[in-house]
Amino acid sequence: MLAAVGKPNVYVHQRPKIAVLATGDELVEIEEKPANGKIINSNSYAISAQIKACGAIPVQLGIARDNKKDLEKKLEFGLTADCIVSSGGVSVGDFDFVKDVLKGMGSDPRLGHAGTGMRFWKVAMKPGKPLAFGVIANKPAFGLPGNPISSMVAFEQFVRPAILKMTGKKDIFKRAFEALLTKPIKKKSGRMHFVRAAIEQKNGQFYATPLEGQGSGMLRSMVKADCLIILPENIQDIEKDCKVKVQPLGESLLYQDKPGY
Repeated sequence: MLAAVGKPNVYVHQRPKIAVLATGDELVEIEEKPANGKIINSNSYAISAQIKACGAIPVQLGIARDNKKDLEKKLEFGLTADCIVSSGGVSVGDFDFVKDVLKGMGSDPRLGHAGTGMRFWKVAMKPGKPLAFGVIANKPAFGLPGNPISSMVAFEQFVRPAILKMTGKKDIFKRAFEALLTKPIKKKSGRMHFVRAAIEQKNGQFYATPLEGQGSGMLRSMVKADCLIILPENIQDIEKDCKVKVQPLGESLLYQDKPGY
């Protein structure tokens, strides 16, 4: 096609490389049988799949153990990529070091003071509150929560738009649309909620059904979900048949004919 219209050269955006890092002494690799108190590192695979869906290239860094030295080493190696995405280590536990390491690397003369440091920590959302963002040597670094669903939802809201912008896209946010709620939802005010749901269309109307198992570690409901119901922070319980905003997951043809998507 380019030859047919006489274009020997075109400008393109290179696919960004995104370093993926899991943190925590409790993690084991997928080939290992987890002992008591251990869990398989599924986050790296979920995040890598989300990165591929954005058109970028995931580069897995493995697992960083719960000590600052190992974490710093892995993060520095991640600087060979265009962006770093880690999971775990951003809460308030004794071994949650990601945000502290980001702060410390800001004073490392090898990396440069101006282009390194912590930018923000914690977001008023559920799931995904303990989210950190910083810059290392002028490269963005996202510290996602360790719980699998929190990590995936936070990725959709923060990392996905950043990666799409790096690929040259202008329309980087998924556009929400309205649906009728098929079940009531209980909610406390103060945080925006993202509820996993199934979407269905009947006679031109969309219906959103909240799925069972909304816990941050319940992967089954995330696998079954094809949208997230978005509930603003200032509202509480929502009754059945109320209109809600939904954000699609994936690029299903189900939403292509909906205005605003």
